[in-house]
Formats: sequence, C-alpha cells, structure tokens
Amino acid sequence: MFKIYWTDETGQVHGQEAEAIVQALQITKEKRDAGHTFVTMASENPQNAGKPGVDTVADGKTPDGQDYDWSKAGRAGRPRKTDRIITNKDR
Repeated sequence: MFKIYWTDETGQVHGQEAEAIVQALQITKEKRDAGHTFVTMASENPQNAGKPGVDTVADGKTPDGQDYDWSKAGRAGRPRKTDRIITNKDR
C-alpha cells in the first residue's frame, strides 16, 4: 500500500492511496504534471524483515561476508592511517 500526498494551488493538502508502486509512481507524475506542489509518496514495506542498512557486524564482517570498517566516530575526526590525503602537489 502506498500513499501519495500533494498540495494544490490554494495550499490545501490532498491524499490518495495506491496498491502497487507502478500505480503510485504514475499518480505522482500526474500530480506534478498538473502543477501541484509538494508531491510525495510514502509506504511501509511489509516485506521488510529487518532494519535498513547493516544491522550486524561481527569480526569486521557483514552477514554476507563483506568487510565493514565504517565508523561514525572516524568520519568527523582526524584522518586514519589508511586514508588517502590529497595535497596541493597531488593536484
């Protein structure tokens, strides 16, 4: 189930439901083509079995065996030993 929302020229918000994604995308296109603004679509995926993204990392590996070394803490601080630093002479 998908829900499509849009705002008309008076600022009033409207909504419509669609059963399939193809139908929902067609409705959003029609609303945009008609000049409506803030056209958006939302859905809860009943087929989703877990949280989006990587939810388990053990010994530096994701459940499918891929290496995983991303760290939020490491993104904001100083560069790591393995980071490639570009200097003016490299440009």
